[in-house]
Amino acid sequence: MAVGEIRSMTGIRGAAAVFVMVYHFELDRVPSDGAFSTFLNHGYLSVDLFFILSGFVMAHVYGPSFLSGAFRFGDFLWHRIARVYPLYLVVTLAFIALAFLKSSELDIGPDVFISNVLMLQSLGNWPSIDPPAWSVSAEMLVYLLFPVIGLLCLKSSRMAALLLGIGAILAILILTLAASLHYIGSTISKGLLDLIAAPFTLIRCLAGFTLGQLVWRLHNDPAVAAFAARTPVQIGVGLLAVVALTQPDWDFAIYLLIISLLFCLSTDRGLFADFFASPPMHFLGDISFAVYLTHYRALGVWAMVEGRLGNAGFVLRNVVATVVTSMVVIGVSWLLHVAIERPCRQLMRKGSPAMVRKRAA
Repeated sequence: MAVGEIRSMTGIRGAAAVFVMVYHFELDRVPSDGAFSTFLNHGYLSVDLFFILSGFVMAHVYGPSFLSGAFRFGDFLWHRIARVYPLYLVVTLAFIALAFLKSSELDIGPDVFISNVLMLQSLGNWPSIDPPAWSVSAEMLVYLLFPVIGLLCLKSSRMAALLLGIGAILAILILTLAASLHYIGSTISKGLLDLIAAPFTLIRCLAGFTLGQLVWRLHNDPAVAAFAARTPVQIGVGLLAVVALTQPDWDFAIYLLIISLLFCLSTDRGLFADFFASPPMHFLGDISFAVYLTHYRALGVWAMVEGRLGNAGFVLRNVVATVVTSMVVIGVSWLLHVAIERPCRQLMRKGSPAMVRKRAA
């Protein structure tokens, strides 16, 4: 276990990656009505969980050095690039190669290629060559603002932090209201917060990242953390989240419950925390980035498996195709994690500014 790691937070990241994977597998196949269909169709909110979780983790890892004045932005940014970019680049280039080999209709002009390779597609409306990767681009751009966000979230007064949190929540509320009133309806897919066009992508990411940092600040309060660690509290939040996920257009309520759930898990104690900290969930968390980046291109595998079950019932075909394809994605993701993601991260960190300074000392 890594120093300072909160295992349950790693586990929930794995669960969210699997949720968004199943969401994409079933995106246009499940009926649009019914509680279970509505539950699946809220899979896009896993991305908002990623944004909030990212803010929390950045505060958890770098908050102490930020508060002590020892924080170095160059070290931080290099570590984030080492964590994200190698696998992102390999997967993106692989998908470009596949598109050309298959004579795909994917339009990859110079602007799309450059924006994707540099992870800048969320600054404009350039399509992501790997469709889910728009969120990775948005997150990397928000990392550039970490010194400012950290200053506002971690070093401000309690009142200022409270106002900042209210502002971030209001930003999400305004997005959901605007979508419900069809002011930005052309940018949504399956739900009110399923916004994948600029500038809404950056607003979602910035608000989530900010709220995640504030959750970290709150979880350092022993009394509040003790309350969140109680099993009845965690079960209550979990049940409310399940109910909300079965209701159409409850995106804002679900968003608030995601914040509450992550706060409960941040204590790493209690029934839910124990579940998400378990070895299987922790394993999924370790490979979650690879799962997130690769699963969309496995839709062809899903269609092939589903086609082989032509005479089976609709539900059986969908379940078998989803399970088989998910296992393929998990296997490929594990290979990418151990062969590319982890070794490249370790190699790049040896060349970080901090390591260079240490060797020069």
